[in-house]
Amino acid sequence: MLLAKDGARVVAFDARGHGATICENEALDPLLLVADLVAIVAAVRRDVDQEIVLIGHSMGASIVVSAANSIPNVVAAGVIDVVEGTAIESLSHMHSVLRNRPAKFRSTDDAIKWSLRSHLLQNKESAKISVPHLLKRLAGEPPVFTWRTDLAASEPYWKSWFEGLSSRFLAMKCARLLVLAGADRLDKELTIGQMQGKFQVVVYPESWHYVQEDVPDKLAETLTEFWTRNQKLVTIKRFPIPIKPAAATVGATAPQE
Repeated sequence: MLLAKDGARVVAFDARGHGATICENEALDPLLLVADLVAIVAAVRRDVDQEIVLIGHSMGASIVVSAANSIPNVVAAGVIDVVEGTAIESLSHMHSVLRNRPAKFRSTDDAIKWSLRSHLLQNKESAKISVPHLLKRLAGEPPVFTWRTDLAASEPYWKSWFEGLSSRFLAMKCARLLVLAGADRLDKELTIGQMQGKFQVVVYPESWHYVQEDVPDKLAETLTEFWTRNQKLVTIKRFPIPIKPAAATVGATAPQE
């Protein structure tokens, strides 16, 4: 979010290797992704005084946390459903996850149906919007669709996305929000940080990992409230009001003896 006088301006972009973005180097190296985020914010912001709120999901959240201190005037940052401990633990299951998902689809509708049937997403309307952008059409007939992002090729970077994430999140010099699909996802470091009141936690147990897809309206309300509460205070300058002279006291005087 870019915070302007007339409200929040939301900028959502495809990371390299995602969506319609085409790069010569599509490696999901966190150093490249952080540099991309810093460069994009610099290109779209009005000036360095414009307040910035950064929001990221999963891998994107780790990039937000790493980039925040390199971007001027970040007043708040939100992390959606990623915690260092559980994220690193889940990496051991990534190969199984990739093996069990279809490599190809006959249509985007088939991909949407699979994402709902497999509980990747819970919200049908969200799936209709987001899933087609996760795919690319292969040349030839009949049409065949495959995944746009090659997650298997990104394996060398999996651990580097999340290692040290909790300590970096707690060290951020701005307001912090952690949105989770389940309270059990907190690791020890973040549990202690939460007890010390270092960040806000919001849990949506009715959602799964893709919180922004499963409960978009609720998440939008949370992010709007988070932004509104953490804007910098604006000091209103007023013309000095002259002090009124003290009024003369009128009354009877005591008789002198």
